[in-house]
Amino acid sequence: MEYIVKKTIDIKAKPAKVWEALTDPEKTKKYFFKAKVHSDWKEGSSITFKGRMFFIIPFELTGKIVAIEPGKLLKYTLHNASDKRNESQSTVTDVLTSANGVTTVAITDDVGQGEGAEKRFKRSQKGWDKILKGLKETVEEDK
Repeated sequence: MEYIVKKTIDIKAKPAKVWEALTDPEKTKKYFFKAKVHSDWKEGSSITFKGRMFFIIPFELTGKIVAIEPGKLLKYTLHNASDKRNESQSTVTDVLTSANGVTTVAITDDVGQGEGAEKRFKRSQKGWDKILKGLKETVEEDK
């Protein structure tokens, strides 16, 4: 079985506004489990999401930017920095398309195979639902 989460959401905003919310640490903190994103936004560069789940549990997700096209595409690897065996690596792809003042964000998250893949897949599905809902709210209320 393939363990790839696929989600989309429509946001009433221009792609530049959505892109800003995807790449600005103060904005990601509002919808990505209180985590700030850090990167220099270049292909091959590192990307880190650092925050606290439930306000108390520190976490850090790290990876590399595989492909980037500002306002259109962001593809990166990601794994939990506390997972020393590196079993929880995934590849996330954000694709932005726009028509009639609405930007559609399509996210895929390939959580990999092997032991624990089904559990990661289910957790990722729930997580992306929450993240995308928060992304939409963050962008649309920031007028």
